Amino acid sequence: MIDLRYHIASLVGIFLALGLGILIGSTIVGDNLLVDQQKKMIDRLEQQFYSLRERENDLITVNNYKDQIIANYENYSQTLLPPLVKEHLVDYKIALVVSGGSDVPAGMLNALSIAGAEVASKAVILANMSLDSPELLKRVRDFYKVENDVSADVLRQYLAGSVALVITNKADPELINFLQANELIKFSGNNSIPLNGVIVLGGTNNVSSNFSASFDHALIGALASTEVKIFGVEKSDAVYSYMPEFQKNNISTIDNVNLSPGQISLVYAMEGEPGHYGIKTTAKQFMPSLPMETLKR
Repeated sequence: MIDLRYHIASLVGIFLALGLGILIGSTIVGDNLLVDQQKKMIDRLEQQFYSLRERENDLITVNNYKDQIIANYENYSQTLLPPLVKEHLVDYKIALVVSGGSDVPAGMLNALSIAGAEVASKAVILANMSLDSPELLKRVRDFYKVENDVSADVLRQYLAGSVALVITNKADPELINFLQANELIKFSGNNSIPLNGVIVLGGTNNVSSNFSASFDHALIGALASTEVKIFGVEKSDAVYSYMPEFQKNNISTIDNVNLSPGQISLVYAMEGEPGHYGIKTTAKQFMPSLPMETLKR
């Protein structure tokens, strides 16, 4: 669609240039042959212009129709979701880590709740994780007692390890206070509850917020030494996907957790169906196989 509009804009520019050429040609040269040739060229370009406009309108109509079909399928899937996931994760305790500035999909939380899982705690990675401020960079280096030439990427790995300690209830109050006072991470909920799993919600629409190779990778690595299961998820419309980085850590991933198929996939992955689910090129399957007894309920 963007290329088509660019083509139309280019044709408009050509029209204007040819019109100016006709004006100059008729005024200065007075050559009727030249003017006739330019008029014929304009007629051809004008025909192409209207053809492209018509094609654009057709594409808009088709896209609107497809959007409606997708919305209908999503509504249908949302209707099927409760009986498919109900009580599949009873007494399952989760920590949620929100990275990349993502909004937590309400549908994901609803699916987890229907399944019987409880989000015991949440850690939200804040904008200061970019460590753009020299003053903040110095405070972080001083806190971790590292050299002044240690890079921001390495410091984010230290911070990731600290987040892992907090959400598994192994951090001292000084560490928590430092992370929150410097607006690096915001913690909420009860970190003292023993966890069954950690969901890392990644994906971002801003390349400057993409720390998947440093923070998220190190976080998953630090959590891997614990007994909790780790699940990497993101929304289907994330511009910069974290899936390639998540999958380096050998964890289950879901790339469309904002949609009901992705929410069902997450519940089944957490119940014991590991895999890479979703609609992006990094996915290996659309969804896990649904047990027949679930379909008969």
